[in-house]
Amino acid sequence: MKKILILFLYSMSISLLPNSTMQTSRGYLFSIEGTEGCGKTTLIKTLSQKLSDLNLNTIATREPGATELGKDLRSILMNRSVPTCTLAEFLLFAADRAQHFTNLIIPYLEKNYIVISDRMADSSLVYQGHVKGLDQSMMKTVNQWAMQNREPDLVIYLKIDALTALDRMHKRNEGFLAFEEEILQKKFQLAEGFDVIFKDRKNVVFIDATASAEQVAEQALEAILKHIKYD
Repeated sequence: MKKILILFLYSMSISLLPNSTMQTSRGYLFSIEGTEGCGKTTLIKTLSQKLSDLNLNTIATREPGATELGKDLRSILMNRSVPTCTLAEFLLFAADRAQHFTNLIIPYLEKNYIVISDRMADSSLVYQGHVKGLDQSMMKTVNQWAMQNREPDLVIYLKIDALTALDRMHKRNEGFLAFEEEILQKKFQLAEGFDVIFKDRKNVVFIDATASAEQVAEQALEAILKHIKYD
């Protein structure tokens, strides 16, 4: 009931100015994290629409691949023709992140936009750090440099168990039966990794990604609106 009231009050107050764009007091950066199959893509699309409906300047982006350089780096990462060591893999993600912040994230934050990113530095800490064993303290230093000492105002973590995530991937034809056991094991490691790095973080909201898409969106929207201040 409290959630419904909060969303209702925001909607009513903003609807009084239907032809104007609400101005936030500053830019806000939100990242959406979770394993494949958790519903990030659906959530980001829904959140962007809901925030736009509230007349808030919003842009959705992603890592890797949001910039022109990022597209090339994403292609290298997703279609590797030669073996890539884990350190090189992380540094490619870090290079994408540096360009992402320089070309897109910081300029939009300076224009007081709400920026929602599909993945950010935390994904590297889990995928190349927790799972593949890179030094996470060094990774944090590199990420901080690449992100120009910025960090998300809030991280929305879509928590999901490995079996449900794998089942969703199958339904999207992303599962590979020949490697199902390997994929499942990796998902257990990834879920564990996110739980570990987010355990004591104050800027992380945990959302049960097994709930309906609408319920997930409502919880994420509520968390974001609580953070935003207006001029």
